[in-house]
Amino acid sequence: MSVPTQNATIKSEKELIEELQQIFDKFNHTEAFGRVAANLKVTQASVSSITVEFVLCQQHVNSKQTLHGGLTAALTDIVTSRAVGAATDDLPRASLDLSVSYMMPAKLGETVTIEAICLKIGRSVAFTEAIFRRKSDNVMIAKGTHNMSLMHHLRKPVSQ
Repeated sequence: MSVPTQNATIKSEKELIEELQQIFDKFNHTEAFGRVAANLKVTQASVSSITVEFVLCQQHVNSKQTLHGGLTAALTDIVTSRAVGAATDDLPRASLDLSVSYMMPAKLGETVTIEAICLKIGRSVAFTEAIFRRKSDNVMIAKGTHNMSLMHHLRKPVSQ
C-alpha cells in the first residue's frame, strides 16, 4: 500500500532500520515512561510501516503470565508514532485517539512482533494501526488503532 508522506527523506530499508533501532535503544537507558519499549528490535522498516519484535519478560506480563493489556496499548502508541515520524521526518504529533482490541494471549517467554502501519497521512491527521502477533505461529493477538494530530506549526526549522 502506498501512503503519501509529508516530505519524508528517502532512505533505504537498512538506513531506516538503523535509525529506528538507535531511537528504540534509547529506551533502554531511560527512567521515563518510554522504558516500556526497552529491548524492541527493529526487523523491517519502510516509509509507511515498521516491524519490531521483543521477547515477553516478567515486566511485560500480568498475573496470568500473559502480555499485559496496558503494555499493548503503550506499545501501540510508541511504535505507531515512530512509524509516523519516519514518514514525516519527525513532524511533531499528538494522539487524538487510541484503541486496542485484544484477541489471544501471548505467554511469558514468547516472542511478539508488532507491525505498525501508516494507513493514511493527511495534512493534519495520521491514521495508523498496529498488529501484534505471536512469532511462533503468526497468530494475531491484538490490533491497535492510533490517530494522531500533525502539528506543522511546531516543526523545528531546518538548520542550514
